[in-house]
Amino acid sequence: MKMPQKALVIVCFAVALALAAWQGARVRHLRESERFYRWILAQSTQTRLFAGDTDQSDQQKLDVALYNEIIDAADPAIPGDLPIGEDDYDADGKPMRKMTIAAGDEQYSDLVFKLAAGDVLAKQREEFLEYSRDRKISSVASEFDPSAAYSEGVNVSLANIFFGFRKVAANFIWLQVDRYWHQGMEQRMIPLMKMCTWLDPTFVDAFQLGAWHLAYNMTAKLPDTPEPLKQWNEKYKARIGEKELYYYIAIDFLEDGIRKNPRNYKLYFDLGYAIYNLKMKDYDKAVTYLTEAVRYPHEVWVPRMLNRSLEEAGRYEQALAGWETYLKRNPDNLTAPAFIVRNKGRIKEKQANEAAERARIATDPQAAALAKAEAEKLRDEAIKIYDSMSQPTEDPFAVGRIMKIKADRLMEQGLYLEAAALLQNARWKNPTMWDEATDLMIEAKVKGNVPLDLSEKKYVLRKEEAEKYKQAAKPQQQPAPVQ
Repeated sequence: MKMPQKALVIVCFAVALALAAWQGARVRHLRESERFYRWILAQSTQTRLFAGDTDQSDQQKLDVALYNEIIDAADPAIPGDLPIGEDDYDADGKPMRKMTIAAGDEQYSDLVFKLAAGDVLAKQREEFLEYSRDRKISSVASEFDPSAAYSEGVNVSLANIFFGFRKVAANFIWLQVDRYWHQGMEQRMIPLMKMCTWLDPTFVDAFQLGAWHLAYNMTAKLPDTPEPLKQWNEKYKARIGEKELYYYIAIDFLEDGIRKNPRNYKLYFDLGYAIYNLKMKDYDKAVTYLTEAVRYPHEVWVPRMLNRSLEEAGRYEQALAGWETYLKRNPDNLTAPAFIVRNKGRIKEKQANEAAERARIATDPQAAALAKAEAEKLRDEAIKIYDSMSQPTEDPFAVGRIMKIKADRLMEQGLYLEAAALLQNARWKNPTMWDEATDLMIEAKVKGNVPLDLSEKKYVLRKEEAEKYKQAAKPQQQPAPVQ
C-alpha cells in the first residue's frame, strides 16, 4: 500500500530535521572540542613556562586546577612512555606529565585532539565550556580559534562577521599607533596597542611591534636608572626605574601574546632574545623561551640565537651540542664551525678553572699538585683551541680569552701588576668580556696593592651599592646610598 504523498513529505521532512539536528550536534561537538583542544595546548605552554609563578590571578588558578584534572584523567589513556626531552622537566627536576609532553610536541597533535574530543576528558570538557561561558577562565582565545573569545550566545556566522569587523578595527587603530610614533606622542601608544590586541588576539605583529616600541624605542633616550633612584615594584618583585619598567611592560605584552598564540615561535623568540637576552641580560630566561621557540615551525636563525644564549648563560656543553646539531642540518652555514670551536675552548677553560679551584682549597699537598697539573694541561688545551681560531687572521674573541688564561697564571704566581696590565688589554681586544676582565683587573690591583684610578674606584663603589640594594627585599629595608 502506497504512503500518501502528504505523509511521505512529512516523513522526509522529519528525517531531514533529524539529520540536520544530528549534523548540527556533531558540528557543535567538533567546534567545542577544537576550542578545548586549543586551550589544552595553551595551558601546556603555561605549565612549562610559568609553573613557578606564584603571583597568579583567580582565573589563572582555576586554569591550573582544571589542567591538573585533565592530565590526571588523560595520562592513563596515553599508551606507553613518551620520550622525555631535556626541556621536559619541571622546576624541581621531575619529568613533566605525559599530557604536557604530548601537548608540547606537534607529532602528538592527533592523539591530544582525540583525547580532547573523546569520552576520557568529557567531564573536563564540559567544565571548560561552563567556565568559558561564565568568563571564569583565561587564555581562551588563540590564533586557531579567535572567535572563542567573542562567540558565546551568538550565531556562528554573526560571530565570524563580528570578529571580521574587530580585525578591521584593530588594523585601523594600529595605523593610529604608527602615526603617534612618528609624531613623537609615545605616551598615547600603549593603550592603543593593548586595544589592538584585545580586538584581534591573533594580531601577532601587533604584539611584536608593541613590545619593540616599549623595550627599544621608548627607552632609547633614557639612561639606565641608578640604583638609589630605583623603587621596589611589588608586581614584578624587583627594584626598577622608569627605563626598566618599560622592559617589564614589554614582557607582559609578549606573555599575553603567547597565552593567546601558544604555537607561534615569533613571540617566544622576541621575548627570549630581544628582551631577556639583549635588554635584561637574563640568559637563563632567554634560553627558556628560545627553547620553546624551536619547538614550533621557525626560521633557520632561531636555533642560532638559542645556542648563543646557552653560551652566554655558561652552558657551554649544551651550546656545543646545539651548534653541532645545527651544522649537521645546515652544512653550508659559515657561523656554526666558529662557534663550535669557541665553545670547545670555553669548556676546557671552565674545566681548568674548576681544577685550579680544587688545587687552591686542597689540604693534601699531593692532591693540590695533581689538580694544579690538571689545570695547567687544560689551559694549554684551551689556548691551542683558541689559537686555531686565529688562523689565518687574528680573532678578537680568541685573543681576549688567551690573555685571560695567561692572566690567571700570572695571578697564581703573585704577578698582579702584570696580570692587571694583560687584562686591561684583553677587554679592549675582546669587548664581549669587558665586565669579566674589569672585575679580574681590579681584583689583581687590589691584591697587588696597586692604586685604582677614579673610574675604577667609582666602578667598585657602584657594584657594592648595587649589591646592597639587591639584598634589600623591601623599600624600608634598603640602605642609604653610597656617597
